[in-house]
Amino acid sequence: MSNTVDFIVGAHSVVSWTEKGEGQKRIPSGVLMDPRVQGAVRFHFSCSTTSTESYSNDSIVGLILARGGSRGIPLKNLAKLDDQQTLLSRALQTILSVDGFHSVWVSTEDDRIAQAVEREFPDSLVKVHQRPMEVALDNTSSAESVREFLDQHPWVQNVALVQCTSPFLKVGYLEEALLRFQNLQVDCLFSVMRSFKLRWRRSENGKVRALNFDPEKRPRRQDWDGELVETGMFYFARKELILEDRFQNENCEVVVIDEKDSLEIDTLYDLELARMIIRSRVE
Repeated sequence: MSNTVDFIVGAHSVVSWTEKGEGQKRIPSGVLMDPRVQGAVRFHFSCSTTSTESYSNDSIVGLILARGGSRGIPLKNLAKLDDQQTLLSRALQTILSVDGFHSVWVSTEDDRIAQAVEREFPDSLVKVHQRPMEVALDNTSSAESVREFLDQHPWVQNVALVQCTSPFLKVGYLEEALLRFQNLQVDCLFSVMRSFKLRWRRSENGKVRALNFDPEKRPRRQDWDGELVETGMFYFARKELILEDRFQNENCEVVVIDEKDSLEIDTLYDLELARMIIRSRVE
């Protein structure tokens, strides 16, 4: 029986993390050079129907949380990146290019988004979950929306939450995430980028103080490993964790993505920047 995975897309805030031990180098092919999986072979996964008969406890389901009521950019998930792709369709096409997900879903309360998915993707590839309006509000958390999906699909044990407003999601990142999540026996995995920015904060007394370095010994970029900052591109988590209203605990792993791929679409400026980058890469 082939190993499979479930997949979900959503949006999250940027958070920085600290590595324990030496950082792991990202291998684009998805093969991990990690002491916990030395000698591990690359698994070959295959997509299948959503029949629960083909689902195992190791399977992972893919779901995009595509709300229609976005504020900054109206109907943001259907915003055009070029003549052919929207944010949503670009993310789905990337996900479908990766072997390993048991099924791929889009959770939405908006008929326009549901119709766009059904128009572009056969039901055998992408399924639409009709999300109730009460879990599609401005103050609804991603965890609440995913929990509602799990309530309606209790057979799902593992979820990969992917954000379609990260337009530079790549197949290689997802392949690495699948391999790490399956082989390292973690409860969660998420995308980060490495930041070398020197951060300050204003104290209650009005003075500013350094947060992540000693001002008397300012580090050069090559002198430290930097910090790990969440990108929100994707989160893999086990059902038990999501039912606790969270996607992370102390048993997590990360996939480090290139900073140039970390853009999130929150404003019209972000959207136009993404369009320009895509045009430049094509040219």
